[in-house]
Amino acid sequence: MEDDPLHSVYAYVERAYVRLQAGDLLTRCVEENSITPVLQMVEGLILAGPQSLQALREILAETSQRKAQVQDDLNQLHQNLDKTLRSYEIHFDREDLPGLVALPPERFKQMLVTQQADEEAQVTCMQILRDSQELAEGLSSRIYILIEIEEYLKDWLWGVAYQSVCKVATGNL
Repeated sequence: MEDDPLHSVYAYVERAYVRLQAGDLLTRCVEENSITPVLQMVEGLILAGPQSLQALREILAETSQRKAQVQDDLNQLHQNLDKTLRSYEIHFDREDLPGLVALPPERFKQMLVTQQADEEAQVTCMQILRDSQELAEGLSSRIYILIEIEEYLKDWLWGVAYQSVCKVATGNL
């Protein structure tokens, strides 16, 4: 059966299907701000036993890919904030940008005054900061959910891999 040329095609299609299904569940988790949808899927795979190892790997790969995308979006947000503030002659150390997004508005306004920004620039920059903070909060929430799912999957992958090794070692295939 391993020599069947369609075997690799079927395996690829199965992996793609699992990733698609995982992607839908991850989207649902982010929308609901809950990891429950993925937990339910993983529980079903765990009950299936060691043959679900590849499916768990695919779900983990999809989760890691999505987490990396959200982290890139967050980095892009910081870069855009930096570029926009510089266009108003407001300068900060690039390393301070993640903290700048978390700054209370009063403190940011003081920084603008210190840099002698005119009133119009202050109002605009304050709005830019509020918008950036809102976006950063949403992206951070997504990252935390995906990290939690990723850790959960890694734990179960180890468990299923251990179970698989034990079955092979004892000859209970």
